[in-house]
Formats: sequence, C-alpha cells, structure tokens
Amino acid sequence: MTSQLDTCLSKLDIHEFLGRVIQGLTDDSDEIKVICHMMLFRLPQLAPAPVSQRLDEITPFLEKSMKGATVTKDTVKQDLERAAELQRSTLRAVVALNKISGSGNSPKFDKFVAEVRMSSQWAAEFKDLQGV
Repeated sequence: MTSQLDTCLSKLDIHEFLGRVIQGLTDDSDEIKVICHMMLFRLPQLAPAPVSQRLDEITPFLEKSMKGATVTKDTVKQDLERAAELQRSTLRAVVALNKISGSGNSPKFDKFVAEVRMSSQWAAEFKDLQGV
C-alpha cells in the first residue's frame, strides 16, 4: 500500500516541502514535531538527495527534541511521558536519516548521530531501530 506522500511526490516542489517540514520542527506543539518526524522518517526513502543536503540544517532541531523535558517542581508525569515520546519519535527520524547520510557530507549530523549511538540512554534503541 502506498502512502499519500508516495503518490503526490511528483507534484511537489520537494525543496519547498522539506523547508516546511524543517519549519515544523521549530513548532511549539509536540504533535506537529512528531508529524514532521514521521515525514523525515519517510522522505529519505523517497527523495534521499534533497534530504541529505539539509541534514546539518535539521540537526539542531533534532538535538533539541532529544534533550527531553526540563524537570521542575511543577513537572507532572504526563509532561515526562510526552517528552519521552517526542524523543522516541526523534530517534526514529534520526535512524532513517542516518541511512542516507554520506560520510563527511554532514559533519553536524554525523557528530550528533555518534553522540546518540554512544549515549547510555539511546544506544540500544538506536541499534534496535537500525535492525543491526
């Protein structure tokens, strides 16, 4: 079964579309960010070249999403769960993007991936998502 993105890709200006996806990563809403992560999960399979050209641009937003919630005295369990889901969503996008990352073409992204792979919190899940 093909997705809507698969069927309309030829009608899109992929560079403009990708710009909108990147802009969505800065949205205040975690739900919008998760939708953008889903797009970043799928786009590398459909349009790897334009996506790989923008990996370093995308990296700061992925890093920010991976940081998680800032815990204060007012933080509730629901906030922590929402932040954890945003981190997992980000991780899925990072794994998909890493599959198209050319060695040395995106140094910021490559450094970020190396940090995630080495982190005690995310290394095992990264490896599982990679299918390694």
